[in-house]
Amino acid sequence: MYYMTCSVKTVESVNYNTKIFTLELPGASYMVIPTGQHVRVKAKDRQGEWVERSYTPVLPLVDSYHSEGAEVKLMVKLYSNGAMSSILSSLQTGDTVELSLPMGNFSASLLDTSDHVILIAAGSGFTPMIKLIRKVCLRNCEIDMNQTTIKVLFFNKTVEDILWWDKLQALSEQSPNFTVEHILSRGGSGWTGTRGRVSRDVLQDHMSPLLIIS
Repeated sequence: MYYMTCSVKTVESVNYNTKIFTLELPGASYMVIPTGQHVRVKAKDRQGEWVERSYTPVLPLVDSYHSEGAEVKLMVKLYSNGAMSSILSSLQTGDTVELSLPMGNFSASLLDTSDHVILIAAGSGFTPMIKLIRKVCLRNCEIDMNQTTIKVLFFNKTVEDILWWDKLQALSEQSPNFTVEHILSRGGSGWTGTRGRVSRDVLQDHMSPLLIIS
């Protein structure tokens, strides 16, 4: 498998345990990662052993002018006892990691012919959905008729675990065909939204009779 050495351009906190790492490709390298595909990241731990993990690159939800090319953004949940997490959590600007070429065989063409789409995500499993949401919403901006409605069922433990809450809210206000339903398993006394975990009963309330992609 081919890897290229990429340098860390920026590290941005998303919440208490998740960060976005912007990796700069070497030289004049340019890479566009198809919707639904992922990359492998490889780095050495403190013992000098290689550690590898797969991540789905992300892009802004609503910025139509931002495109991939000379850099790759990875939204990563960091675990206290994770082998790769311990490496990534110590990365600073200028450090390097190894990045693979895009991988996967997911085809996003179905999104172009669907009237209704539901995306089901839990926790950091939201990251693969970001480019799917972006693809549908940008397509809706380009056409006047037969726009696709898209709904995200986003399962988390607490409000603090929700990734990009503000960005999802902003998108729902800008796009009448986009909605997000936050479902918490530990919502606390102040939570007035839906409660629960991923289950048949919860999903049936939202899925039928729409098309599901997840």
